[in-house]
Amino acid sequence: MGSRAAFVENAWGGSLQLSGEFFYQLAFALGCGVLIGLERSFETLGEGLSSPDADFPASELMGLRTFAILSASGFLTALAGEHFPLFVPVAAGAAALILVAAYNRSRDSGVTTEISAMASFGLGMLCRTHPPEAGILALLITILLSSKRLTHSTITKMRRVELTDTLKFLVIIFIVLPLLPNHAVDPYGAFNPYKVGLMVVLICGISFSGYFLTRILGTQRGLGLTGILGGMTSSTAVTAAMSTEARRNPNNALICAFSTVAANATMFIRVAVVVAFVDFSLLTRLVLPLGAMALVAILAAVILWMIAARRQSGVDVVDRRQLELSNPFSIGPALKFAVFFVFVLFAAKFAQTMFGNSGLYAAAAVSGLADVDAITLSIAEQAGNGALERITGAMGIIIAVVSNGIVKTGIAFYSGDLRFGRLIGVCLGAATGTGLLLASFS
Repeated sequence: MGSRAAFVENAWGGSLQLSGEFFYQLAFALGCGVLIGLERSFETLGEGLSSPDADFPASELMGLRTFAILSASGFLTALAGEHFPLFVPVAAGAAALILVAAYNRSRDSGVTTEISAMASFGLGMLCRTHPPEAGILALLITILLSSKRLTHSTITKMRRVELTDTLKFLVIIFIVLPLLPNHAVDPYGAFNPYKVGLMVVLICGISFSGYFLTRILGTQRGLGLTGILGGMTSSTAVTAAMSTEARRNPNNALICAFSTVAANATMFIRVAVVVAFVDFSLLTRLVLPLGAMALVAILAAVILWMIAARRQSGVDVVDRRQLELSNPFSIGPALKFAVFFVFVLFAAKFAQTMFGNSGLYAAAAVSGLADVDAITLSIAEQAGNGALERITGAMGIIIAVVSNGIVKTGIAFYSGDLRFGRLIGVCLGAATGTGLLLASFS
């Protein structure tokens, strides 16, 4: 009685431990089957399931119980396979034959339910060794199954060129980008091919997101959401992508400007969050200038949104959704920005070498040309360690943010057009100028 686990003798002379872990794994297996089966039941019955008076034959109510049994059978197959390895392929083959027979008897021309059933069997087997991973997979499969109407609607709206461009984008992400060396290849240590390639992927990814969100939500909502979400990762990439879109489609210039300004408002908030995690005391000196920057940028974005909405108020909703959109994958503008980005990296490295480590403000201004996060982290760490006065560190971060705003204005002029560049310059100039002024007097 030294162990709390119960044991049952089995046919092969060993013992099966009915412990808490066993029931934990079995519960996961049943849960996976029930989750997928529940979705299949809803899909089979449709809206009639919600009607208590609906009369459905018993044969039509397949789903939940069947999938739960299949998942449990998979779990028991994996359990038995630990002692009889040949039992696994035999049981899997038998399950496959049963599902083939079920498909032949069904009136449905699709195989989604049968494939889902095989997945349930496999997930049940996986629950024997990796229950949490099996649960996550079951959840993802259920989400895919329940998004049938959305995926079908999206596919029917896609053109062949969009599919081709999507495949090109995936090739760059999963094949080209991993092959790039992730280290400096020049004597100055400025040019990292992987980081530059990652920036190109970010630009193309944001362009892709904006394109498909625009197709789904409409021009105004799609491009607007792209800016807000994109600013959490790279406001520079959003600026480059929106500038290119504004040049291609001048009718979308105001929405692209809103997206750009909203992304930069998000960036100001992101800088504050980064500082708070490293040195919260430094944040107290940055709350006022960074908060003012974010507030002015948000107000500018709201004004741009209202102007764009008023100008498009007379446009029919259907027509707005069917505005002519450019090729979602355009590597040319992204490569142009990559060249510009590399130039800025070399310029920043050269300036740092010339000024040395003693010129913090000059180094912050130069570093801000390429990236804000790197100099922000560096200054925050020095301030937290006492190696740098917080008032000096706060001014250095503000200078880097202002410098970065100047670069984005240049991108707007370079990748967009004169009108778009002026619009972004006024909005970002007002935001960063206000913050710099407040930082100078604080």
